[in-house]
Amino acid sequence: MPASVLKDESKAFPYWQLTVLALCRFSEPIAFSSILSYSYVMTIDLLGGTEEDDKDASFYSGLLVSAYAVAEALTSVGWGTLSDHYGRKPVVLIGLGGVALSSLIFGFSQKYWVALLARFIGGALNGNVSVMQTMVAEMVKVPEHEPAAYAVQPFVWTLGSIVGAALGGFLAQPAKSYPHLFPEDGLFGRYPYLLPNLLAVLVVVLAIIQGLIFLDETNPRAKYLAEQKKLKQQQKTNGHNGHTETSPLLQESTSDAPIKRPSVDGPRPFFVEESLPAPGVQTFDLRRSSFGTMHEIDVPHNRDGPSERTQSQEPEMHYEGAVWTRPIVMLIVSLVLISYHQMAAGALLPIHLLAKPLKPHGQLDLIGGFGYSLPDVGVYLMVNGILSLGVQAFIFPLFVSKVGVWRSFIIVVILYPTAYLVMPFLSAVPNLTSAGIIGSLLLQAFFGIISVPAALILLKDATPSPLVLGRVNGLAMSACCAARTVSPPMVGLLYSAGGSAVAWFSCALVGVLGALQLFWIPRKEIPHVSIERPTIVTRDDDDDATVVQDGEP
Repeated sequence: MPASVLKDESKAFPYWQLTVLALCRFSEPIAFSSILSYSYVMTIDLLGGTEEDDKDASFYSGLLVSAYAVAEALTSVGWGTLSDHYGRKPVVLIGLGGVALSSLIFGFSQKYWVALLARFIGGALNGNVSVMQTMVAEMVKVPEHEPAAYAVQPFVWTLGSIVGAALGGFLAQPAKSYPHLFPEDGLFGRYPYLLPNLLAVLVVVLAIIQGLIFLDETNPRAKYLAEQKKLKQQQKTNGHNGHTETSPLLQESTSDAPIKRPSVDGPRPFFVEESLPAPGVQTFDLRRSSFGTMHEIDVPHNRDGPSERTQSQEPEMHYEGAVWTRPIVMLIVSLVLISYHQMAAGALLPIHLLAKPLKPHGQLDLIGGFGYSLPDVGVYLMVNGILSLGVQAFIFPLFVSKVGVWRSFIIVVILYPTAYLVMPFLSAVPNLTSAGIIGSLLLQAFFGIISVPAALILLKDATPSPLVLGRVNGLAMSACCAARTVSPPMVGLLYSAGGSAVAWFSCALVGVLGALQLFWIPRKEIPHVSIERPTIVTRDDDDDATVVQDGEP
């Protein structure tokens, strides 16, 4: 393949690999989101179903939701570091296996502590949030592709959440909802929350299989080490392919021109595999035996003239500079605040929908809930997912491309609290309750879907080297998981102590803190770092990208 074609392909949008990764990601929210529909009633069942348990159910159901996040917070940095050293793909597949195991144990749980342990196991074995975001960053070579690429993961998460909400809302307690299909004394009568978890396990197993077959490794270090291992195995299997230890490593040049040696400061050489040398390209025979082809190195011309040969043509293995700069720390803090109120609102919504109202119909009730049924909650969660899906598919790319990543982030973070303030007052307008709930969900979807990908793009841009992306994303996700750990039980405790209005106002308050925290993010100190080394991309304050090829003024 000619070098120019290879360069063009490296700048193409990675549709296939993003699709494979998206299918892996799709399976996780099915398992995660399905329990949101029934965690409140499941907690009441597991605790015995007494009135005293009912009062504390919102708190304990919050613990059940957050157990996954607390374990993920403790292990995400470790999984991110492992992915930096041993590759992204094995970590992703192990994480999916942890989700399947957790869902299976959770479905068979008949004690509260068993369900809590199952959730903790799932979070401890799963570091996929940060690792998958790192894989997206490594797949995308062109800055203009970043908004679309970074929107894929939230998009499939939302799609999986729709399916998960449907599974949880319609398939939990099947012996009560569908007694003609599931007898009370049958398997799903004895284990009323097993059916949605079994289906979630099936989807996860299918995701593991397709990921094992089709997902490519993206970590440059892991790819290089795997290639070296494969080369050694081929050499042991096939011998020296007719060459001896005294055979010259350098193939005779196809031209009379002297071989130009790469500059230490120049662009890195890259491997090209082809049967015939490209015109004007110096070729080096590395005596590789795979498939009898010639593996060549295209050495870009050094504009400053030849210099000493690089000591090694291996990819860079280590980064010794500062990692935890102020922009990175402040962006992680912003992500933590967003994660807190997002998770709190997500856990609060089904509780508020299921809880009984404490005031007569049509009166303002700042303490109680709406009194909906479990299938109704499933419908609302599905609507929430569909709204989010529409925002991700149509509004997000248009809005971000028009406004810019930085301005989009600022706008949605400032306006985010307004989505929570409306919820406590909907009981006073019974004819508009459903419309008000959907309107609030639409605002939450719009603000959440834009804020998180935008923050992740800015975080990637602030990262000083691709070699530490896994570590940076791992810490970011650990911190976010810690916030998700605290928020469900905290908002449940506030709901139990002060009622629905206090709980929703607490979400809005954290959103206001997130808006104030924007003043501490040093925007001008965030450069744009492209994974593709020969291209340098700079951004001005208006988010306009200027692409400068290496060596150009």
